Amino acid sequence: MPAAAAVKSAARVLDLLEVLADAGRPLAHAELARRCSVPKSSLTQLLRTLLARGYVELDAGTQRYQPGEALFDLTRRGRDIRTLITQARPILERLAQRAKESFSISVLRDDFAERVFSVESPRRQLYSLHVGVRAPLYANSTGKVLLAWMPAVEREAYLSRTRLVPLTDRTLVSGSALRRQLSSVRTEGVARSFGEFTPGIVGIAVPILGAPGRAIASLGTALPIERLDARLDAQLVRLLKEAAAVVAARAASQPIPTGKH
Repeated sequence: MPAAAAVKSAARVLDLLEVLADAGRPLAHAELARRCSVPKSSLTQLLRTLLARGYVELDAGTQRYQPGEALFDLTRRGRDIRTLITQARPILERLAQRAKESFSISVLRDDFAERVFSVESPRRQLYSLHVGVRAPLYANSTGKVLLAWMPAVEREAYLSRTRLVPLTDRTLVSGSALRRQLSSVRTEGVARSFGEFTPGIVGIAVPILGAPGRAIASLGTALPIERLDARLDAQLVRLLKEAAAVVAARAASQPIPTGKH
């Protein structure tokens, strides 16, 4: 699509959503076309896409359109992530200074763990945890946390549709082995990944718990495998669990919905 046409289509979509949001009532096709100054044929194409994505809903009885649940969910998700980061920022900053490691928070995005916030270690030599990185749930510690605290039905649905592709020579590619590991993760309250996503890097993560039995996010750290010994492992697990509990307590006052984003 030519750039000008793409910009025009994007503007029309935004106009359409703004008109529906401001109307306060469902609108008929003709009224939408008039208010948005869009030809009816073009409006039909836009509505078809938005209906398929759930951003607009159609009342079959009245044949009128209104904002869809996906639009509200999108708004809530953005607000909730910002709230979580605001709550967690000072805690992770203190944690990084205390432990001299990098820490991050990841959330569920479709079938991936997406890093949405991080603080870096004060060390001169460090492993950076870049915001925006997505990792398959089965292949890193933060993803395993999100998997372990998923409802069993959702977890099994994920495992049944997901091909466990080796990202390194240490990636776990056996479904039965992964299920056993997730059971241990749930029991111990911590997940580890030894070079499964990035060669030579160990990840350690714990859940930030919200609703009973579910993680709203995962809090983790990553460092070169050769630096990890039993003493440091125990220290990091303790500090991660303490920090996650504080973040969860703060989040409890402003519940953060979870689910498949």
